[in-house]
This record gives sequence, structure tokens and C-alpha cells, in this order.
Amino acid sequence: MTSLHETIDALFERAARELDAKTAAFDPNNFCLLGAGNMGRAALAQFRQIGVEPRGFIDDTPGKRGTIIEGLPVFGERPDASTTVIVCIHNPRHDYLKTLQRFGPNTLSFMHIPWLFPQLTFAHAAHPDVYRRYRDDIVALYEALADETSRRTFLEQLTFRLTLEWNFEEHSATPYFPAGIGLPFEEKVSFIDAGAFDGDTVKLFVEHFPRPGKIVAIEADPQNFAKLQAYLEALGIDHVAHHAAVDGKEGELRFDATGDMAARLSENGQVVVRCHTLEHFMKDVDGPCYVKFDVEGAESAIITESLDLLREKKPMLAVSIYHHAPDMIEIPLQLHRLGYRLSMRYHGIDGADLVLYAMPGESH
Repeated sequence: MTSLHETIDALFERAARELDAKTAAFDPNNFCLLGAGNMGRAALAQFRQIGVEPRGFIDDTPGKRGTIIEGLPVFGERPDASTTVIVCIHNPRHDYLKTLQRFGPNTLSFMHIPWLFPQLTFAHAAHPDVYRRYRDDIVALYEALADETSRRTFLEQLTFRLTLEWNFEEHSATPYFPAGIGLPFEEKVSFIDAGAFDGDTVKLFVEHFPRPGKIVAIEADPQNFAKLQAYLEALGIDHVAHHAAVDGKEGELRFDATGDMAARLSENGQVVVRCHTLEHFMKDVDGPCYVKFDVEGAESAIITESLDLLREKKPMLAVSIYHHAPDMIEIPLQLHRLGYRLSMRYHGIDGADLVLYAMPGESH
């Protein structure tokens, strides 16, 4: 019988072969970026830092085609058949496999960027070698997960990050409220939504919890916050809305306010937002509490700086663990050591939105 360690080692060997094949086939002088939005422009900025220049963007938006963005032409299609297309679209509704069919095998994802240029760091992506130092932790986490679906999800996600082969079929269409993980839907539960966007997750909370407690919604983007406030006022449920961000410490940080799902904390952000710790927002609620974190990479800092609070209060947690490579391993193990019961599910057809569900109680 093959041990888990042997399975992981075989996966690392497969990743090395895939890495060699992708880097050998890539021509740094002949590639385009699919998507001239925020992610495409962020990728361009990264390439220019190391003196690499794409041929241009490819974008299906009629108003962009034929224009110049950031000094690059915007094509409607690939300039020629030999040009590599790097897909710079991160959206749960984007079907990467359909894009792969459209452009053929000479297509890569933005997640391949650190493969091709290990000196670059890019959101959600990492060089496969990053995971090698977690070999023993990977085994420990697999054994700590509470159910077979979670264990299968974890291995599937690890395989995806090491090979970047899209093969996701069993995703949960409804994020943050899946069945079978221990959420007490019939109880009165308060909800803290960190990264509340326009209220989309609050809406799901109300649909799943017929006896909602107090809602604490936190959103840093000014346009998104205005929509959130309007939605909460119309909802008629006890709530408080904070135009702020959640972080591991109190302070101020710059924020890239885009007015959409791409809004995020950024060193080059055009607005300054006030950041508070989880403890600051937990003061608004009493009794059982469910906390959702989707805060564009600040999840690890929040968890690390809130260990005493989590140990004492034991709120239920839904934590996005896909923004940085180590998050998928380090955050679950931190919470497991606090006695949380761990489940994993992914949401979105491209498999990228991986969420950890941590419920109070021993894992086994």
C-alpha cells in the first residue's frame, strides 16, 4: 500500500516534470496577457520590474480592443499562433478550461508566472518548490481534516497548485454555508463578515440562518461600502457596518479601491483605510458567532494575532486560504492546535476559492 508520504513525493516529482516542460516551451519575447483589467495590469507591472515586456493585452471588451493600455496594444485575438497567452483573470465564474480550448495548449495561467520567473511574487500563485518545505505538515494536515470530502479536496488542491492542471468537478456552488461541516443553521447565531463587499455573503447568511443574531459587516472600499450600507438598512436586522479593514494589528493601510471584487489592500492604493483587529469587532456581538474572512491575504496575520481570542471565544470560522501559498497549510494547522474541527471546500468553477471551515471542538 502506498503511504501518504510516497503519494506526496510522487506529486513533487510530477510537479518538477511539469515545471520543466512549461518553462522550456515559454518564449519571454512572444507572449500576451489575456485580460486588460486590474490583474492584467498588475502582471504587467511585475514583468516590467524585471525588464520583460509582453506583446500586448488580449481582451474581449469591445471598448478596449484596438486601444492602448499601459503602453501596450489591446488585441481582440492572439496576434499569431506561436504567441503564448497568459490568462490574467481571477473570477469564480471564469472557466479556465474553456479559455484553454479557445487558445489551445500554448495557454498559461497567471499562476504560472512564478514558475516562469521565480523572482516574481504574484497573488494566489507560487513556485512549486515552495510546497516542498511543508512535506511533513502536508501529511499532518491531511490526517487532521475531519471528513473524507475535505481530505479529497486538500489533495486535489495541492495537486492543482503543484501542476496547475484544472480538473475541478465537485465544487460547492454556495460559498461559506455548505452542509455537512457543523454549522448550526437552526440556532441564533451572530455573523461577522470581514470583507463584506456589497452584502452578498450577508444575504446568504440570512437565507441559511432563519434566526439571525447581530450582523457586523466590514468593508474598506468606499463604493462597495455604500452598497453594503444600503442593503443592510433595507434588511431590517440588527447590524453595524464598519468602513474599515480587518488586520492583525490596529493602524492604517493603503487600499486599492476599485468598487468591485478586485478591491484589496495595496502598498500603492489610492485611499487610506483604518484597520482593526478581530477583537475590536468581536466586541459588537454576544453568544454564538460565525466569522468569515476574505480579506485578500491578511487572513494569516489576523489568525496569528488572534490566537488568544480564538482560544477563549471559539467563534466558528470560514477563512479564505488561497491568497498566499503557505495559507492552505499554515492556517489550518494553527487552528487545529487550538482544538478546531477542520473542513475544506472550494467554490467557483475554476477551483481557486478554497475556504477552510473551522468549528469549535476536537477534530477527532
